[in-house]
Amino acid sequence: MTQSVPQLITIGQTEQGPLQMELYLPTGFAGPRPGVLFVHGGGWGGGHRGQFRWHAGELAKHGYVTATTSYRLMQAATYPAALDDCQRAVRWLRSRAGELALDPRRLGAMGSSAGGHLVACLGVRDTRLDAAQDDPALRGQSSKVQCVVDVHGVHDFLAMDKVPLGKTCANFIGGPLAERRALWEDASPIRFVDKSSAPTLLIHAPDDPTVPYDESVTYETALKKAGVATKFIPTPGSGHGFVYGPDNPHTKAVWPESIAWFNTYLKP
Repeated sequence: MTQSVPQLITIGQTEQGPLQMELYLPTGFAGPRPGVLFVHGGGWGGGHRGQFRWHAGELAKHGYVTATTSYRLMQAATYPAALDDCQRAVRWLRSRAGELALDPRRLGAMGSSAGGHLVACLGVRDTRLDAAQDDPALRGQSSKVQCVVDVHGVHDFLAMDKVPLGKTCANFIGGPLAERRALWEDASPIRFVDKSSAPTLLIHAPDDPTVPYDESVTYETALKKAGVATKFIPTPGSGHGFVYGPDNPHTKAVWPESIAWFNTYLKP
């Protein structure tokens, strides 16, 4: 099963409508192939899976099964809906591994901003819900990935309470820290790091005006303390959101690093 253009796939149904991904399958490669899921940013309340079309298409040329996924935005459903949807996307790919010529043991994820937060979660914890009410084929499928590229993601929500993005974080989680502390903790990937966490490439600008640089600094420390393979690339001057444009000089600088990271841990 090969194709040169993305295929729009419905991977589930929510109260807000269908959950969809765009799937890219490599041509000219013998399977089974490794896979990478791309998760868009937008402050959990905006953005679109199309932000990573270029990256997904380019990585498919390197022999990867790739997909860009949608997830419920916070206006429709607060946390943990977005995480559940991203976990569903990973599980959907694994459940169709045979027809996609995909190796379910070699799945990675890349995301930026809100997407960075969500792929970090995919790298440190497994399926939150296994009900799979509308797709029995997902039952028992793991949502944990084997490799992560995380661009300026949020990793410790408790540290976000007093920064400018704190109000957005509260809206995403569905209430302020004082009222929903358990959910703020549950949404924080740093609290799930252990020796089984996925090797993680962190990319973050010291001058990021949106997500504090320290979110990645402290996350790198936690990963290394747990013995997880980790690399941190500071990108001074890149601001926030640079990963979306293939012509952006910062994207050009870190994209080869991202491919190298996937090649190292997913072994195409």
